[in-house]
Amino acid sequence: MNENEKQQRLIALASCDGRCEVCGKQLSQNGWQGAHRIANTKPNRTKWGAWIIDHPMNIAIVCSLGCNQLCNIGNNPGKCLRLVKEIVEKEIKKF
Repeated sequence: MNENEKQQRLIALASCDGRCEVCGKQLSQNGWQGAHRIANTKPNRTKWGAWIIDHPMNIAIVCSLGCNQLCNIGNNPGKCLRLVKEIVEKEIKKF
């Protein structure tokens, strides 16, 4: 892991106040994972674009694989579209 990736992980951990976004469990600095709400797959990168898949709003900070799996909204087109809309609206505000 390079220095930039370490910095991104610290920012992500701080963004959730150090707690699992699903169950609320306290996270250790190394005992957590980023869960893609819209899965990080080749078809999803083609459909939604890397900027959606890699966007911080598409990644939940969780404590375990079980909580990770609960974050997946890929089988719900309505939830996917709402999330993409929120990301686009947030990014538009930057201009």
